[in-house]
Amino acid sequence: MARQLVLTPSEPLKRTWALSAVDVALKDMFVSFAAVFSGRIDTERFTQALRATLIRYPFFHGTLRQQEDAVLVICHHPPRPGVREGMSPVGLDIDEADAPFPTGDRRVLYAGDFVSRLAPGKPPVHDGRRPLLHLKLTHFRDASVVGLSWNHALTDLHGIYDFLHAVSDAYSDPCRAPSEPPVFDRRDIWRHLGEPDESADSRPSREGRHGIVHISRARATLGIVRYLKQAVTDAVPVCLFLDEDGVDGIKAQALAAGTKVSTNDVVNATLLKFFGECTREPRASPEVGLYFPIDVRDLLGAPPGSVANCLGNASAVLRRADLWSSTVTELAIRNRAVVSAYGTAQLQEDLRWADYWRRNTGPSSVYHHWLLGRDRVYSSNWTSQELARVRFDGAAFVTLLRSSQLNKWLLLPAFHSTVLPRMEDGRMKQVVRVSVRREHFQTLARHLADWPHVQEAIRLDTGERLRRQAPLARAG
Repeated sequence: MARQLVLTPSEPLKRTWALSAVDVALKDMFVSFAAVFSGRIDTERFTQALRATLIRYPFFHGTLRQQEDAVLVICHHPPRPGVREGMSPVGLDIDEADAPFPTGDRRVLYAGDFVSRLAPGKPPVHDGRRPLLHLKLTHFRDASVVGLSWNHALTDLHGIYDFLHAVSDAYSDPCRAPSEPPVFDRRDIWRHLGEPDESADSRPSREGRHGIVHISRARATLGIVRYLKQAVTDAVPVCLFLDEDGVDGIKAQALAAGTKVSTNDVVNATLLKFFGECTREPRASPEVGLYFPIDVRDLLGAPPGSVANCLGNASAVLRRADLWSSTVTELAIRNRAVVSAYGTAQLQEDLRWADYWRRNTGPSSVYHHWLLGRDRVYSSNWTSQELARVRFDGAAFVTLLRSSQLNKWLLLPAFHSTVLPRMEDGRMKQVVRVSVRREHFQTLARHLADWPHVQEAIRLDTGERLRRQAPLARAG
């Protein structure tokens, strides 16, 4: 039987932070995931560890306020009489599943309806305020799952992983008294980058770089119609399970050609190659967009362990013909060039663009590029070695799960992908969850033998399974 605990600050609070979030749409965006652990996590100890950690992360108890080009987090506890601003609780749902965790059933494990039962959605409104953080602890017979949902303006996945690690430290060593993590706010951004050039008074384009974000209801309406017509009605969720030895082989080929590439470069290259093979029709657009978030803490000078949303948007426009003629290794090298090209100048330009439109438009007028239905490949990498260090006594990290749905009713659009980590034999491996159109899955069947770094592909809605050099089969 599910139950909910409501956690409020255990100490008086009166503080305000100006968030460093770059994206103008983040204020109203909540992100969630579920982390699976290999044993039982004691509910009482977890609750006490969470309370202790929230003392170090007091802003999770705050409320957000838009102020010109900044988003403020306001914490005020005890709350002021008659004033709702300044304090929101953190919810913790507790649930029991009288069944073993389906670790070996990949189709069930990564299916959206299963994940949605473990990862909390947007926190419910409590006493007139929507909390900035909500957690769920689900016990299986042989595993525990910690689900989190948080406001994306507060921090990115790197900051939330640090928070989860801090909870696990407090769980395993409750006598430990670590210091509060640094909060990287807007003043820190411009102190490091230098103040923006105020003499440049020309209005930035309503379209962001390479069409990443638009401020246009008309353009958005056309995109949403195309999305509903094609991406939703024809999109199916697929998981690609990577073979790390094959990934290492591609890295070695790239290094021999003079470029050191990352696993994420290989993932993006695979998605680009897959997309190119799926869209060979003569009337296809000659260009394809590539868009993926990257951590820019080094560019911003953010100290290690800081709480902030420090994601920049790496993007490029590629010729579709190049996707057909290039190998995965060559596309991985191209992806690395996109990452390397994103520097301080580009970050300053993106910040100025975001600041201008934050002042001059409402959040409801912001539409992301992938929603507009253009030919593009989007990839979000959730892999981090930090997760391998998160454990609750004997309960070690097993895998990370995220839903393949945009919301309760809609699937994510085609070629929107997420890279999820999993542990196997003491090694972190990658699962690429991607939405594709129905006919694209058959295209994958024809090309899988050419990609030795892809071990298996599963279509989650039907259970169809592709193994390298194996015929189509049903998932067992």
